[in-house]
Amino acid sequence: MVKRGGGEVSPCLLREILGEAGIPDFPGGAELLAVHANEMLRWNRSIRLTAITDPVEVAVKHVADSLLLLRFAPFPGRILDFGSGAGYPGIPLALYLPGTRVTVLEASVKKCAFLSRARGMLQLSNIAVVQGRAEKRKRLPLPPQDHIVTRATASAGEVIPLLAPHLADGGRFLFMMGPG
Repeated sequence: MVKRGGGEVSPCLLREILGEAGIPDFPGGAELLAVHANEMLRWNRSIRLTAITDPVEVAVKHVADSLLLLRFAPFPGRILDFGSGAGYPGIPLALYLPGTRVTVLEASVKKCAFLSRARGMLQLSNIAVVQGRAEKRKRLPLPPQDHIVTRATASAGEVIPLLAPHLADGGRFLFMMGPG
């Protein structure tokens, strides 16, 4: 039984939550996911990365939720995490898919500083941090993306026109929307 409350996100908690969600762990995976989650919680005290700060909720609503995208694997090529914020789902996907190039796109300079810190701490050579904002008349300096992922940043009707120019032929959008 998982207990709620303050503190840190432990590798043990992550293994339990991932196991309940049917997401396999890999050697050292839960430890790396915990490093990211706990660094996010530390930075969250200074800059608002997320409203979710309970370790169990972080494990469920950020980490496991991000990795549920693995059900849509394989992910060959490039993944763009639009509006990455605290690095979900981009950083967990980069950990689980080391052969895939992941770009985390974030408008906030402070959030990009966090994402760069997390990339360095986790030694993720397959992830690029890009600070920018998708705009209708301005193309971002990105190569075509095979997969574009976004978690509740805006409606599909708003995101598709902004990001369709960045999607490779045959690519796919993956929208992670809440129950509402």
